[in-house]
Amino acid sequence: MSAPGTPRREVVTWTPQSPRTAQGPARPAREIRAREELSAVDSAVLRALMRRQLRLAITTFGLLVTVIGLLPLVFTALPAQSPWPGRALVVWAVLGVAAYPALVLIGRWYVVRAERNERDAGDLVGRA
Repeated sequence: MSAPGTPRREVVTWTPQSPRTAQGPARPAREIRAREELSAVDSAVLRALMRRQLRLAITTFGLLVTVIGLLPLVFTALPAQSPWPGRALVVWAVLGVAAYPALVLIGRWYVVRAERNERDAGDLVGRA
């Protein structure tokens, strides 16, 4: 503590006009150089990668809608009076249990394809 009668000392560590914060966070020089050196080939590869990833995402969504989304419609189209009493159990088993492995398989397929797209794009940039 300070002696009575002496003013308290305050330390200011940041001001809005500080030159470092006005420029934003510091970035490594390598990252800045990489952005400046982005060539036309790299831009084309990046655009192609984004198109492939978008196409893959749309395909995966369509596959999900087809496989999982149509199951309730199929069960609705079945006749209400079934000749066998276990129909409700089968419907719930398919919707509640069998749907999850299908989701896992579709998700795994998506991840493998997305990684392959990125690896192919990286190979193209590496060759250029």
